[in-house]
Amino acid sequence: MLLIAVSGVFTMSFFGIHKLLRLLYILRLGHGPEYVGLFSAASALSFMGMSLPGGSLGRSFGTRRIIFLGSIIMIVGMVIQPLGEFVPTAIQDLWPIGSQMVITAGWSMLNVNLVPALMAAATKRNRNNAYALSSSLKGLGTFLGIISGGMLPGLFAQALHQTLDTPGPYRCALWVSAALGTFGLIPLSFIGQVEGIAPEEREEARGPFPVLPVALMIAYVFLRHGGWAACQAFYNAYLDTDLHPTASSIGLITGTGQFLAIPAALLTPRLTARRSNGWILAATTVGMAISLIPLALIPHWAAAGVAQMAILVLSAIWMPALQVFQMELVEAQWRSMAYGAVSMAMGLSFGSISLLGGYVIAARGYQTLFLLGAGLSMAAAVLMVGIPR
Repeated sequence: MLLIAVSGVFTMSFFGIHKLLRLLYILRLGHGPEYVGLFSAASALSFMGMSLPGGSLGRSFGTRRIIFLGSIIMIVGMVIQPLGEFVPTAIQDLWPIGSQMVITAGWSMLNVNLVPALMAAATKRNRNNAYALSSSLKGLGTFLGIISGGMLPGLFAQALHQTLDTPGPYRCALWVSAALGTFGLIPLSFIGQVEGIAPEEREEARGPFPVLPVALMIAYVFLRHGGWAACQAFYNAYLDTDLHPTASSIGLITGTGQFLAIPAALLTPRLTARRSNGWILAATTVGMAISLIPLALIPHWAAAGVAQMAILVLSAIWMPALQVFQMELVEAQWRSMAYGAVSMAMGLSFGSISLLGGYVIAARGYQTLFLLGAGLSMAAAVLMVGIPR
C-alpha cells in the first residue's frame, strides 16, 4: 500500500498540477506551437533516455534507492523550471526545455522501478487487482491535481494583482506542484528495501533476455503511445489557443475525464476474468482511435471534452492491463529491464509525435495531427491482435 501511496502523491504533483499548467506557463512566456512541440519532445526523449538506465540501476542498487533518487531529481527540476524568467536572456529559451528534461528523467527513474516493485510485492492471484488499485489511485491523484491546478492561477492572479495572461500566476502554481511532490517522500521513507523478484519466482529466473517478445511490445507501445501523444502533448494548447476556455475551465474539462477514469481502472480485473489482458489492450486501443476522430472533426470545447474523457477512461483500463501483460511476458529477473525498454518506446513515441506535431499544427492545424494519432492507434491495435498468437 505504501508503494501505491507514493505513486498517488507523485501523480497528483506531476501528472495533475504540473502537467496541466506547464504548457499554459510556456504559452504565457510568448512561445508558439513549434516551441511547445520541441518542449514536449525533449521531455519525452529525456524519459526515454533514462528508462533503460533507470531499470538497470534499480536492478543493481535496489528499486527503493532509485525510486528515492528519481523523486529528488524530479522535485528539483520542478523547483527550477519557473525560474526561467530570471536567468540571462541568452538561455531563457533553453531553460524550460532543460528543466523539463530534468523533471522527466527523475520521473522515468521513479516510474520504471515502481512497476516491477509492485509486481514483486503482489502475489500471482492479486496482481490485476493491485495494478488496478494503483492505476485508480493515480487517477484520483491526477484528478485532484488537475482540479486544484486549474484553480491555482486564478488565486495567485488575485494575490499578485496580475491577469491570467501573464506568467506570474502560473509560475507560483508550478511551485505548489513542487512543494506537493515533497510529501511523496514521506511514505517512501517508511518503505524498506524492495526486492525486485517475488520469493516464489526466484527459482524461475534463469532464462536469457526475451528479445522477440520485448521487441513486439516496443513496436506496439510505440504506435499506441503515438496516438495518445497526439492528444496529450497538445490538448491543453489546443483548448487554450483555438477554443479559448479559461484555465479553470480547462482544469474542469480535463478533471471530469480524470474523475471518470478513477473507477474505470477498477474494471480491469473484472474484464480480465472474462477476457485476456491482450484482448483488453487491443480493444482499448481501437477505442482510443475512435475517440480521436471527434477531437479532429468537431472544433468545439464540448466535443474536445468528450473525446478527452473517453481517452482517459480507456487509458485507465489499458495501463494496468499493459503492466501485468508485459510483466508476465518476461521472467522476473528481466522485468525492470523489459519495462525500461517499453518505457523507452513510450518516450521515443511521445517525443517523435511532439516534435513532428508542432510543425504539423503550424502547417495544417490541430485536426490533421489528431487524425494522424487515430491512424497510429489503429495500426497498434492490429499489431496487438497478433502478439498473443
